[in-house]
Amino acid sequence: MALLAAILFLTIPASQTMPPMITPVLTLEKSPAALSPDAELTQIAIHATPTPIPTATPWDIATPTSQEPTATMVKPRIINPLTGLRVADSEILQRQPVLVKLANWPRSLRPFNQIINADLVFEYYNGHQTNHLLALFYTNDATAVGPLAPGRLIDARLARHYQADLVVASADDMVTGVFENTLADRVFYRGYAPCPGICTETAAQGGNTVVNTAAIRAFALENRPPRTAVQMEEQYFAPNFNDWDEIATRFSYMYADFSVMDWRYDPESGKYQLWQEVEDENGVLSLAQSFDRDSGEPIAFDNVIFLMANYIEYNSTTYDINMREGDPNQVAILLRNGKLTYGTWYSESLSDPFQFYVGGDPYPLKPGRSWITFATTISRPEATVEGEWDLVFRLR
Repeated sequence: MALLAAILFLTIPASQTMPPMITPVLTLEKSPAALSPDAELTQIAIHATPTPIPTATPWDIATPTSQEPTATMVKPRIINPLTGLRVADSEILQRQPVLVKLANWPRSLRPFNQIINADLVFEYYNGHQTNHLLALFYTNDATAVGPLAPGRLIDARLARHYQADLVVASADDMVTGVFENTLADRVFYRGYAPCPGICTETAAQGGNTVVNTAAIRAFALENRPPRTAVQMEEQYFAPNFNDWDEIATRFSYMYADFSVMDWRYDPESGKYQLWQEVEDENGVLSLAQSFDRDSGEPIAFDNVIFLMANYIEYNSTTYDINMREGDPNQVAILLRNGKLTYGTWYSESLSDPFQFYVGGDPYPLKPGRSWITFATTISRPEATVEGEWDLVFRLR
């Protein structure tokens, strides 16, 4: 509960009117906490992309010829570091993740299709009380994930943290400049990567633009410079856990009364299922369960995570997030198995995935897929009835 109280003392930076530097993944904003040397340099390197700290190369050590190598020396990784699930082929873990930008607005674009195939989904504020999503495909692929949405500044940050290629419908000049400066040869736009990689459906099919992630991988291998194999830092997973703070059978995240992401725990599947607002013919809003357009399955995730973060506002539709790399003191709300835990979130550098902790120890994520939402540091959860929570997005 002490971490919940800490939310009350966190503040969000004042709105800014000037556009961001051409490299917005670097920020002028100083963290109040002590940062690592890498992150401290990042704070002042406004006009250049920092060079990642190289991995140390170990010295060769002579081994007696009579000694046989142990199994641990040659055992390949077989667990997806982002889901905790076993993979059939360890070579899958060497490939680049693909991040696909998805639209949730206007409502006519819904429902999503094949978002449930993603390893991770990120959600963040997009202005006018609406949100955008970013689905990450690493060990799984999708044949037609959509609807594809325009790129934003935050996408550049997340693509770097997860060493991913990025697929977007389009981007304005400022965002395009950021992508070129920070994600060279890693962004794929509608029209630049051909179908079947990026395809627009006919009006009869719905008219959405959808992405075949396997085709994007093949196109990248053939047309883009080769990249080094991914070395993804592992998350901590455990099938069971015994320490939590609150019961949470429902957790409703509200951008406004007309814009709601409502998560309801289903004991039978052990997952949180997504409900969203729908409007009937009389203009009356109600909540209804969300289903995948292709399979008809519920949109459901094993872990639902809220990261309290500092949004940077440039205008009513242009936002960035200071992810404060190297700062271990950022508050997180962690949901699994119908339980809520207050913790912290952290990434060591610009190219490392997020990690989650409770009292300094790794938080045990449930093996499976995670949905990660960026809330704000002044947004506070409130219990409505026992086991049910509301979290209202507050920008200022």
